[in-house]
This record gives sequence, C-alpha cells and structure tokens, in this order.
Amino acid sequence: MNDFFIPAVGAQFGLLLPYLIVAVGGLLVMLVDSFVKTVKKDHLSFLTLFILIGGILVQILTRSQGGVVLGGMLLVDDYSWFFNSLFMGVGVMTTIFATGSFDRDGVYRPEFYPLILFSILGMMVLSGANDLLTLFLGLETMSLAVYVLVGGVRGNVRSSEAGFKYLILGGFSSAFLLMGLAFLYGFAGGTGFDAIAAAMRSDQPDVLLASFGSGLVLIGLGFKVAMVPFHMWTPDVYEGAPSYITGFMATAVKAAGFAVLVRFVLLMQPQVAFTWFPVLTVLTVLTMTLGNLVALAQSNIKRMLAWSSIAHAGYLMLGVLTLISPAVGGSEMMLRSTEIGNAAGSAILFYLLAYTLMNLTAFGIINILGNRPGEDGEDINRFAGLYKKNPIAAAAMTVALLSLAGIPPMVGFMGKFYLFASVVRAGLIPLAVIGVINSLISVYYYLRVMVMMYMKEPEEDSYSGTEWVSVVTSGVLAILVIYIGVQPDAFHRLAEAIFRQINF
Repeated sequence: MNDFFIPAVGAQFGLLLPYLIVAVGGLLVMLVDSFVKTVKKDHLSFLTLFILIGGILVQILTRSQGGVVLGGMLLVDDYSWFFNSLFMGVGVMTTIFATGSFDRDGVYRPEFYPLILFSILGMMVLSGANDLLTLFLGLETMSLAVYVLVGGVRGNVRSSEAGFKYLILGGFSSAFLLMGLAFLYGFAGGTGFDAIAAAMRSDQPDVLLASFGSGLVLIGLGFKVAMVPFHMWTPDVYEGAPSYITGFMATAVKAAGFAVLVRFVLLMQPQVAFTWFPVLTVLTVLTMTLGNLVALAQSNIKRMLAWSSIAHAGYLMLGVLTLISPAVGGSEMMLRSTEIGNAAGSAILFYLLAYTLMNLTAFGIINILGNRPGEDGEDINRFAGLYKKNPIAAAAMTVALLSLAGIPPMVGFMGKFYLFASVVRAGLIPLAVIGVINSLISVYYYLRVMVMMYMKEPEEDSYSGTEWVSVVTSGVLAILVIYIGVQPDAFHRLAEAIFRQINF
C-alpha cells in the first residue's frame, strides 16, 4: 500500500514565495475589482504592476536558494529563476501596453489583469516542472488564460474568431501531449522526471514506448512554439488578438514552450536524439524556410511578425538540435559534447532574451499607432512617413526590426551569432548555412517597413500614435536592445552559468 505523502510546504515557503505572490495576487486583483466599482481600471493596473515587480524582487532575493519542492513536483533552480524573471518582466511590459491601449480607447478590460497573472503563474510552473503532472497543469493553466485573453474582446469579431481557433487547435494539441505523457508514465512506471531518467538509463529500456510517447509530447510542445507543421494557428491568432496580447504570446508563451522543450529533450536523451533527430531536422528547416518565405508576401505587419516568429522558432530549434545531436555523442567525445551542449543551451537562453526584447518593442509600437479607438497599427502601407508624425515610435520600431533581421550592433545579431556558432561547433554546418540564408531572406521584409517609415511621405490615413507612455516604454526597450547588443558578454556568461546548472 502506498503511503500518503504531505509535502512540507512551510519549510519550502521561501522557494515557493514567487509562485504564491503571483497566484494570490491574481485572486487579490479579482477581489479588488469586485469591490471598487469604477469605470476606469488604473488601480488594477498599478496593483498588477506592484505584484509582478514584487515577484521579480523576491526572485532576485531568493536566487541563492534552490531545490526540489512539493514532493518532487517542482524544481526551483537557476533555470526556472531565469524564465520566471523573464515571464514577469514581459508581464510588466504587457500591462503597461494594455493599460495605455485601454486609456486611449476608453474601453477597459478588468479581466485582463488577473488573467495575465494566472497565465504567468502557469508559465512559472511549466519552467520548473519536475513531473509529468506538473508539466500538464502548468501548460493548461497558461493556455486557458491566454485563450480568454485572445478571444475576450467583447464586440470584436476578429478577436472572437482568433480565440475560438486557438482554443480548438490548442485543445487538439493538448490531447496529443496528454496521450504522450500517458505513454511515458507507462514506460517509466512513474510520473516524476527522476523516474523517467532512471528508466532511460536502465539496461533494457522499452525503446518503442519511449519513442512513441516522446513523439506525441513533441507534437504538443511543437504547437506551443509554432513549429511547422503545427504552426497553422499562428497568423490568424496573432492578427485577431489585441496587439498587447500578440506581443505577450510572441514572447512569454514562446519562451515557456522552449523552457519545457529544452528540459524534455535533455530528459529523454539519448532516445530523442536517435529516434527523432532526423525528423526534427527536417521540421526545423521547413520552419525557418516557410516562415520567412510567407512573411515576404504579407501586407499586415502582425501577420508578417507571426510568420517571422515561426522562422525564429526554427532558429531556436537549431539550438535544440545541437543539444541532442548524435554527432557529438560517444564516450571519447564526452568532454567536447558537454562543451557544445553548454554553448547551445546558453545560446538558446540568450536568444530568447533577445527575441523577447525586440518583439516587445515592435508590438508596443504597433499597439498604439492606430488613429481611431480600437485600431492597431497593422497595415504596413499606413506606416508611411511615421518618422515625421512620431519620430520616437519610428526610431524604436527601426531598432526592433533591425534586431529581428540580425543587423549589428543590435542584440538580434549577437543572438544569431551565438546560436549559429554552436551549430557549427557541433559539426552541423549545412544547418548553419541554411539558417544564415534564411536570416538574409528575412532582411527584405523587415526593411520594407523601414522604407515605408522613412522614404515615403505621410498620407492622410497614415499612422501617428497618441499614447506616449507605451511609446516611451518601447523606447526604453529599444535602448536595451542596443545596449545588450553592444555589451553581450555579461548576459551570455550568465546564460551559460544558468544552463550549466540545469538538472532533474
């Protein structure tokens, strides 16, 4: 008979405090909203910002601590610390952009504030998942909140359509994921990552069951990171969702997907490498190529950035492939394999930081450019002459686009440099060449927006933007994009130190 285990939550309170702050904060925001009956909801914005900034400060103060909590269900380490800080930072920026949009339009969404906190809570659980059950709970907590954020704009048909599509396809992908988790439970005889790791190291592991289960899980995670052929939801959802939510999805949701994907592929080594490496290689090339080629034909900047995010998922998958490459295996190459793995892992973390900054900058500007209430700056042709109407917005957007294209000295260039360098070190030179070619293709559609902003005269319906808090916030983010691009070493060393300590 199994013993009933009650985790010592009191002794683990310090490690769980960031999670508790976000969880209780979400409930507190709902409570405050029910008692404070005002049309304007700025008090909810300030409270949400206070909760998220408080969570970040607690993360910093408790970083020296670490360990397995809740009976082995959750792992608190530097890896989860990095992603939790990233998620809460994105939450701060998204709250600022959303509040600016609400104030500009005079239409408030009080449900936005608790939902953004609960989605971040799901991401935090996901990044520290040490059990199949925790992984699924974190993923669904994040997803359910984001479904409502995407489709919850009352009276907006595009938002409702985007939310419905995301819900249906997200549920479909969750079914694949859950079935894969069930197979892995059957393979390991337990749901803990330690049980799965032990089963992988056993003398005669059930290769067929492990391969089938891991493949189904990769399908579910491939949907979250928008990897071809699981990308079909991305353009419609990015276009239909409000821009502040699109930016949140393009950064935090994608980072959460890669956080758990990296943990999972390392957990399932060497089985994922031998079974799924060839398939993932083909899908990675297709993801980069299809994303960039289709982005060339877009006239809507949100759809363009949606296809761009698919291409960037392909770049990040190059780092994942480097982590699991069978070519760097073997006992005689163990030291070199570890070095290459650490280089690839740190490159993934650095690239996610860079990608988050440059996308938040771009979507922060898109969010406030509309000239009428409820309008986003979506039509690329209406960016004509933006540098004359709103020079700060044009400058911030330029920095974001140059960084996305990988032009020095922006952080996007250094992110791609570290990523492609790790691929070359692993001997996957053809993949690195394909990545560089795709990066060159992307320059065209990013520069097309810049041409509209600086080389076309403004017209009557050209965007101008009137919400200055979001413009200034995007400007600060643009400065960070340049600063980290010029001084990347400290951030890259931090990413490498964090990845070296990843464990199960």
